Amino acid sequence: MDDESLVVTLETSKVTASEINVKIEESIKMEEKINETRDCYKEVSKRGSILFFVIKDLGLIVDMYQYSLQYIQKLFIVAMN
Repeated sequence: MDDESLVVTLETSKVTASEINVKIEESIKMEEKINETRDCYKEVSKRGSILFFVIKDLGLIVDMYQYSLQYIQKLFIVAMN
């Protein structure tokens, strides 16, 4: 190859491609960590949503069970703890 600029460009492209591959591998590992962390909170989120809607709908059973938003928040926090 007589064209030096072509050779330099190809070498630069090769280096860039290897850097991109390293970044892709790092992002795949990070995505796996994020998914593992998210999975740890799935059960908590399910229970939290059930608890919230049960407390919210208590007023539909008997009017006496109608609570203020502050009281619902306190019940929710105590139950989640």
